[in-house]
Amino acid sequence: MCRICDESVYADERRYGRNLCPECGPADRQAKRYGLTVPRVNAILRVQNDRCPLCDDSPGDDAAYGPIWWRIDHDHDCCTGCPHCVRGLLCQPCNTHLGHYEKQLKQGRLRWPVPTVNAYLAAPPARMPEARKLHPDDFGWARVRATSLTWRIPTWKGQVWSPKSLL
Repeated sequence: MCRICDESVYADERRYGRNLCPECGPADRQAKRYGLTVPRVNAILRVQNDRCPLCDDSPGDDAAYGPIWWRIDHDHDCCTGCPHCVRGLLCQPCNTHLGHYEKQLKQGRLRWPVPTVNAYLAAPPARMPEARKLHPDDFGWARVRATSLTWRIPTWKGQVWSPKSLL
């Protein structure tokens, strides 16, 4: 059984150990790289409404398989990656562009400031009080793998949605 989502882990799926399924394994490995837990990553995504805070894009159906769609953004001035320097979860293009944006900002070569990016850097989602408080829905699954193909229904702003409330 997977220690995160309680799904069965078969012998041919044990790339991440015998107690992590192929969906939770990459999420757990990515979270541990920055000293986070999967519930803490789930809380950050909950605060971001499961969208990239810079481009407002969602992962889409193709995120169900392959590499993790979200990239953990952290402040490179702090260190190489600790829980205190994590700012949020971004899509791959925004994570790459943010690095270039910050480099130009530090060098004083930034010609056109982007208000959305400046607002993100001033108040990162991972440092908001709502992201530090874990909700019951943050446990028991890896939200980074949630797409429109999955059966899980996430909570939204503290309200638990059930299939009956969607009818």
